[in-house]
This record gives sequence, structure tokens and C-alpha cells, in this order.
Amino acid sequence: MSVKFSYSVSTVLSRDGVWKLFADIENWPKCSDVYDDLRWSGVPWTRGSWVLGTIHFPHPLPLRYVLETCQPGSLISYVAYGTDAGFATHRTVRFEQQKDHTLIHVDSYVVGTPAFSIAGGSYGFLRMLTEKWFRDFASFCDQYTKVHAGSGAL
Repeated sequence: MSVKFSYSVSTVLSRDGVWKLFADIENWPKCSDVYDDLRWSGVPWTRGSWVLGTIHFPHPLPLRYVLETCQPGSLISYVAYGTDAGFATHRTVRFEQQKDHTLIHVDSYVVGTPAFSIAGGSYGFLRMLTEKWFRDFASFCDQYTKVHAGSGAL
């Protein structure tokens, strides 16, 4: 059985700026305590490459994100799973430039049952993880905008 959910958040940073911060996976642990020890296996942001590391929220798990599609600055899709998790997700992330902000929209399909006890099962786990990390990332982008206002950095 699979379950789908969507989540959207916005930031005042431009789409190009959002992509520059997102594409550098060293920023992921800086903006939120969700991830740790991230690294690429393969050429970054190319089909078949993997992001490897650890998720710490809401339950610690090793992770592997296998990249399917990358249209830099506008869309990525990947399959996410952990060998100890008991479930996987297919996720699509879109970055959409709006008039005065960037909308980050995430669609996730969840399949499987977690190998550990958590409220809401695999759906609950991934929903909490998605909402926390993307909300934290949008705040990181907004803070970057404030710090670098007028500098032309992004």
C-alpha cells in the first residue's frame, strides 16, 4: 500500500539562490538537525548518484537518496530508503519562482511499514521529517537573504 502527501513552503530568496543553497548538501545539516554525515556517491546531481548519510529526526536512520531526475533550479526527484527502515519514498521537489518569493513544493509517495514504532507509521515519520526539514531550510534561506541583503551574493 502506498500513501501520498504534499507539502509546500516559501522563502523570500530567489529560485536561483534557493537552488545554490540546496545543491550544496553541506548546507543541509547547517539549516536543520535532521541530517548528518552527508556525502555523494557518484557525480553530484546526476541520474543514479546517491546521497548517503544519517537522518536524526524523528528517529535515527542511515539514508540513501538515489537521484532520478535533476533539472537544476527547478526540479529533482529521487527514491529515498534506509536499509533498516522497512519503508521507502519517492519524492519530487519543485522550486517555483513566484513574484516576490520562491515556492518549494514536495510530493512524496510512501511505501512500506517502519521497522520501528512511531506514531503515524511510515507516513507519520516522513511527514514529520519533510515538514521539519523544508520549513527549517526555508528559514535558512530567509536568514541568508537578511544577512546578504544588498551584497549581490545571491
